[in-house]
This record gives sequence, structure tokens and C-alpha cells, in this order.
Amino acid sequence: MATFNVNTDLVKGNDMYLFITLPDSGGNISTAITDAEVVAYATSCSLEINADTIDTTSKFSCRWNSVMQGNASYTVNADALYALQSKMAAQSAYTIDDLFEAMVDGKNVGWYMAPRPEGEECSDLPTIDSSAVYYYGTAAITSLSITAGNNEVCSSSITLTGDGIINKAN
Repeated sequence: MATFNVNTDLVKGNDMYLFITLPDSGGNISTAITDAEVVAYATSCSLEINADTIDTTSKFSCRWNSVMQGNASYTVNADALYALQSKMAAQSAYTIDDLFEAMVDGKNVGWYMAPRPEGEECSDLPTIDSSAVYYYGTAAITSLSITAGNNEVCSSSITLTGDGIINKAN
């Protein structure tokens, strides 16, 4: 029987990040996780996977509907504080303005949702823990927003809609 330990089994939300790989000038997206850069000043990130259903109801179903899975899709979302500088100086992080360029150009991006390596200093920009479970794929940027509330730090949101298969590593 497996034993569970909340101290070692769970990933804290503070340690999970969205990383992006922008396409090069030819539109090619690097698949090397070392090329992925974190979304600057992120406050949250999420991954949602959905499947369409195909109705398989027949007379054999009696009075109950019957379905099977059809096409699958996913979206990746992130919220972040809005930063003025594009491509944070001397650091590896993307701001919403960097991602805006990819969206306006109509280019897909690579993405990774992954935890930072255990023991990595919090003062450093996070890197991907390639030994942990993480998710990745290619997506179109389908939504960007900037919100400026009174007496608040401006915030931003991004939505990525998956292009093709979602992958799970480890």
C-alpha cells in the first residue's frame, strides 16, 4: 500500500511556472527546454484539457445517453503583473509586451508548465526542473489583456490555445 506524504508529494502553487519559447525570425520554435523563458512577474498559471463528446446513444442505451470521447483540446492561462520593459534586461523572462509581438505576428509559441528545481534560490529567475513532471506543447496566443485598476498595480493575462498534442514529461 502506498503512503502519501504532503511534504514531498505536493507541488506548491508558488513553485509552478509558465515558460514560453518564442519563434525565431523564420517562425521555428525551439524544442530545447533550456530555450524556454519564464513569464515575468506571473501571479498564476493554469492548464485546462477538454474532450468533445460523440453521441453513441442507441436503442441498446435504454433511456440513458451514451457518449465516447472525440477531439481533445487544451488552453493555458497565466496572469502577471504588467512590466514596462520588454525582455527584462539581462534576465531570462518574457513580459506581456514580448508575447504581444508574437500574437500580432500570428506566430505560435512553445510553452512549458513546470516547477522550479527544488533548492533553487527564490531570488533567481526560475528554471525548469527537468527531473519533475511537467507539461509542454505548442500553442497560439489567442488572448492578451491588460487591466489597470485604481490604486492597484497593473496586471495582465494571456491565454494560449493548444496547437496539436499536449505532452507530459517524466
